[in-house]
Amino acid sequence: MRSNFSPLEQPAARNHISASWTKTKIKQNVEQENQNLACPEDNRRREQRSDDGKGQKKHKVLLRQFSTGDERLQKRQPIRSSDEQVGRVYWKGQRPPLLERPDCTVLFKVYCIDHTYTTIRVQVSASVKEVLSAVADKLGSGESLILVKISSAGEKVVLKPNDISVFTTLTVNGRLFACPRDQFDSLTPLPEQEGPSTGTMSTFELMSSKDLAYQMTIHDWDLFNCVHELELIFHTLGRHNFKKTTANLDLFLRRFNEIQFWVVTEICLCPQLSKRVQLLKKFIKIAAHCKEYKNLNSFFAIVMGLSNVAVSRLSLTWEKLPSKFKKIYAEFENLMDPSRNHRAYRLTIAKLEPPIIPFTPLLIKDMTFTHEGNKTFIDHLINFEKMRMIANTVRTMRYCRSMPFSQTPNDPKNGALEPSPTKPILN
Repeated sequence: MRSNFSPLEQPAARNHISASWTKTKIKQNVEQENQNLACPEDNRRREQRSDDGKGQKKHKVLLRQFSTGDERLQKRQPIRSSDEQVGRVYWKGQRPPLLERPDCTVLFKVYCIDHTYTTIRVQVSASVKEVLSAVADKLGSGESLILVKISSAGEKVVLKPNDISVFTTLTVNGRLFACPRDQFDSLTPLPEQEGPSTGTMSTFELMSSKDLAYQMTIHDWDLFNCVHELELIFHTLGRHNFKKTTANLDLFLRRFNEIQFWVVTEICLCPQLSKRVQLLKKFIKIAAHCKEYKNLNSFFAIVMGLSNVAVSRLSLTWEKLPSKFKKIYAEFENLMDPSRNHRAYRLTIAKLEPPIIPFTPLLIKDMTFTHEGNKTFIDHLINFEKMRMIANTVRTMRYCRSMPFSQTPNDPKNGALEPSPTKPILN
């Protein structure tokens, strides 16, 4: 029966017409309170399950990218879903994988020939055809468009209509352009793609090296923890063969390049010799702390940035570097030695306990060599030895994430390596 009371009168009316309901409710509350007193342990379990359920809500989808323009201070986030994954079981510390979430969407800018842009929202696994359809709807264009990937050097690549997840495969300063095919030759890179013209030494030198390394490790762990194991296989065998996306793996691999080029850019944009020496010391300290936190991906990225020819040729800067830091950097280079299949690195990581952020490009290299150097079928039978080698590489990633990374600095749960008492502690 529908009530004739107004919304403001409803609470008062209910107090008059539902006295019997109130008595029943009081009786139920008393019984519930008695149960809580009789079984406090069961009550605590129910409250714990309720709190756990609240904590399982997924973050909203958001994909950001590093940029040298107005978005310079933004950082990319791993792609996640807002939908609950019901009836699924995941290994310890692993989030629901991206490849099981085809409804994940991303916001992205697609530029036009005049360097204006339109922002579109599409699924992360959207094909080039679907992206162009969204762009045409936004622009109200009836022309036949092509999607072009342009690097900072001006290299242009026309993407195929069936290519998928094109947003996560861009280079560090790469951008997507949509234009009619007859205007392809007129496309030029954006001014912001050339990179910054000034460094950030004035603010960078005020930050603690250890805090920087820790915050980098938190962000890297977040990205690494979202990479599904199967993305390694799809990346190696060709995702076009599976019609699957490897978006989170692409983002994590791109993160390595971002850190490497960040080191090179900051040092090369510093005009003063004394300041460049301070920057060298700063990056060596950050690399040392990344190694302590077992963030070997960022550690390798920083050391490779320092060994880049644009930095290594600065002979006057390296001469001014104190001998203590030269010795530390020499140890880092020995760890990066690629001889005997990166034996120095493999021996080091074999002694570590999880959580670990491994040197991911080497995992990709292992998978690629295993796939290309061994036949999948021998005499029309599956080559299980090849499958076991691939599985061993995948198990390495699983082992590195078998323990959670604590968000609290100096937490022993992180298993961070303590500095040797014979070596100076870098701040």
